[in-house]
Parts: sequence; structure tokens; C-alpha cells
Amino acid sequence: MWKNKVHYYLRFILGMTRSEILGMLSLFIFLLLVDIFSRWMEYQSRQQVMVSFQPTYWTKTLIEMEKSNQRVYAYPKRNLPSVYKGNHQPYKSTLYSNAWKREKKQVWQIDINQADSLTWIALPGIGPAFAKRILAYRERLGGFYRVAQLKEVYGLDTLWANQHIAQFHVGKGIFRYLYINRADWKEFRHPYLPYRQANLVLNYRKQHGSFQNWEDLKKVQQLDEAVWQKLSPYLSFEP
Repeated sequence: MWKNKVHYYLRFILGMTRSEILGMLSLFIFLLLVDIFSRWMEYQSRQQVMVSFQPTYWTKTLIEMEKSNQRVYAYPKRNLPSVYKGNHQPYKSTLYSNAWKREKKQVWQIDINQADSLTWIALPGIGPAFAKRILAYRERLGGFYRVAQLKEVYGLDTLWANQHIAQFHVGKGIFRYLYINRADWKEFRHPYLPYRQANLVLNYRKQHGSFQNWEDLKKVQQLDEAVWQKLSPYLSFEP
């Protein structure tokens, strides 16, 4: 019964032909299939992210990396000096252990302001999606000035960042500053800066002129100091 009503409404009320009705039905089915497929892909992506942060995954990955390093430096015992006798004090060779430790440190010491996508993907738990997010967020910030900012990347596990925070450094740090006295509206954007606060400062600058220092900036009424303190490493008062 309802099919007849729908057909009557489409055919005679809206004046649609049989071909138009079939075309609309085909389009609806196609859009429904596309929606189902996109949801399925999103589900699979989330499952991969969840698996990448499971403790068993971490443990397995770290064990495999350690075994790999051991194979590289597993020199035959006959090639390693063991104990020297005579006038010299006896000592045991530490060539294997020192070389392995140096290599392990080199692998994990990463400049988060210089690392490219391949460097990030090589780390356990960081796939192409997270590598892309880290690079995009770094570009929006203008560079990291402290390692803890990695925790601000959307979806990045805080536990992962805390476990490896000592293995990262910021290198030269910030590479793009926010010039508060000469930036126009398009340039006056930053992840830490809300629209309303940016608008307040730009309007004040238009009426009163350039800011000389932080004290001048605090003269702006309704200024949120917490926001600007967080942004302060990126600010430049150059004319």
C-alpha cells in the first residue's frame, strides 16, 4: 500500500517520469552504499589505532627491536679481546655492550622539529596517520618549543608520550613567529589563539598603534592572560 502511495506522490504530485523515479532510487542506493563503505573504513582505521597502542603490541615491538640490535652486534667471541695479562691490569672487553648502547641511543634520539614522516612511522605505535597529524600540527604551531607539546596532537596517547619523552628533543625549536605588530588577519592565526582574543588585539592595535612589550599587550581590555602566556613563546614584538 505504501509503495503505491509513494509512486502516486512522485508520479502525479511531483510530475516525475518513471525513468526519473528509477534514477532517483538508484542514486539513493548508491549514496547508501557509499555511506556504509565510509563507515566501515573508519571503523577499520579506529581498530588499527586501538591495536597499535595495546601493551602486547608494544612489548612485542620492543622485543623485536632489541633482537634486531643484538644480531647486528653479535660478534664471534674469538674476535673479541677477553683478558690481557702481563704488566697491564686485567680487564674485560666492553666493545659489544658499549656499541649496542650507542646504537640504541642513536635510534631513539629524535629532533621533533626536524623529523620527517618516515622517521615518525619508524617508531613503534606511530603509523602514517599519526605521522601526518604530528607534521601538520607542527606546521600550524610554527615549531615545537618543548617536547610535552606532542601530547596535544589529536589522538596521540599521553602514556606513549610520557614513556618516550626523554628520547625526543626540540633542536632549534620555533621556526615561525607570530609578529603581533605587523601580521594581518590572515597571518594572525595560531592553534593556541581563539578568534575573539585575536580580534581584540587587532582592533586595539588599529586604534592605539604597535605593542612595545608584554606590558602593552596586557592593556587590552578583556584580554585572557592565560591564553597569551601559552602563546608567548611564539610572539614577536618587532615593528
